[in-house]
Amino acid sequence: MNKYLAKLWEISQKSERLIIGLMSGTSLDGLDICVCKVSGDGTGTSIDVLRFLTQEYSEGLRNRILAVQSKEQVNARELTVLHSELADHYSSAILEALKSLNITSGEVDLIASHGQTIYHAPAQSQDQNNATLQIVDGDHIAQKTGIITVSDFRQKHTAVGGEGAPLAGIFDEVLFRDQKQNRLLLNLGGIANFTWLPSHKSKKEVLTSDTGPANTLINEAMQKHFSQPFDEDGKIAASGTVHSELVRYILLEPYFRKAFPKTTGQEDFQLEFIENLMEGHQIELSPEDLVATLTAVTSQSISRAFDEIIGEEAFECYVSGGGVHNLTLMQDLKDRNPHAEFKDFEELGISADAKEAAMMAFFANELVAGEGFKIPGVTKEKIHFGKISLPD
Repeated sequence: MNKYLAKLWEISQKSERLIIGLMSGTSLDGLDICVCKVSGDGTGTSIDVLRFLTQEYSEGLRNRILAVQSKEQVNARELTVLHSELADHYSSAILEALKSLNITSGEVDLIASHGQTIYHAPAQSQDQNNATLQIVDGDHIAQKTGIITVSDFRQKHTAVGGEGAPLAGIFDEVLFRDQKQNRLLLNLGGIANFTWLPSHKSKKEVLTSDTGPANTLINEAMQKHFSQPFDEDGKIAASGTVHSELVRYILLEPYFRKAFPKTTGQEDFQLEFIENLMEGHQIELSPEDLVATLTAVTSQSISRAFDEIIGEEAFECYVSGGGVHNLTLMQDLKDRNPHAEFKDFEELGISADAKEAAMMAFFANELVAGEGFKIPGVTKEKIHFGKISLPD
């Protein structure tokens, strides 16, 4: 018998597991590394984040990923090389992190790697399949670190008929739904998504959906016009003026008229699309005004979703993802949503930045030790997410 299969069985029987969750979002801030102590399974899961850090990507590596991310045509050789090369990059980052924490590879039960989303393709018609692609090979990570690795979490979601995103609803409901208080968990990555968690006593259904762009358009504009990866603290947006007509034209696009729940990606929202829209309507903007306008698009599209799903009910709003640091965006969201009490995500026990990496640890734990989860509206049976790679 493969010794790692025996070890996997031992791990599944433990009351507590040390799992490293990895996340790299479409905004390409870097690789998030979250060292977690996970106990229990299913609705009895408990996560204690021991350490969180982000290893920023070099400009060269970020540009290589950008060249293949959300593009209709890419260099197939470069895509193939990145699939393995990024895994080596991840592995080196993990080993460095463990060394700094005085943790040996042998003490870690699992690595949980989301990988890098390259293309997200929800079905456009009933005769098509939903599809999504994440690279970063789990076998390479397992082999280089010597740690059993779980990866490729989104494929099972599409295999059973889902769109592959967002996965956060399951995690959010298990860990953060409250008995009496309505909550909404908003994630501001490249794309904005939320989980609406009405109180248990309300007996209303949980809803998870994307809303549209969060940071992706802002970041593209910042890279093109200011040679900066993002709008630090929202300072550029604050210095510009919102072009209300352009906001209105963008929010008339077909995606925003689709019913919830729905998913999207950078494939639908790229700066070129905005520039073509501006050209068609003969709109000229300064770079500052463009960033301000794209920030308003994010805020208004999210606020429209809140209005449609929640109406005037009071709720607590916890925000995670890189966009939480954009002060201009956050203030506009607060101004537009007076029924929401915006609270620090850390009050829920996990920092806003660490949430998505911790979520990967959660799903890896469930794959190894739990019964899995149903996907509302998609499956009646419980399923598990992730594929297992052994070190030999």
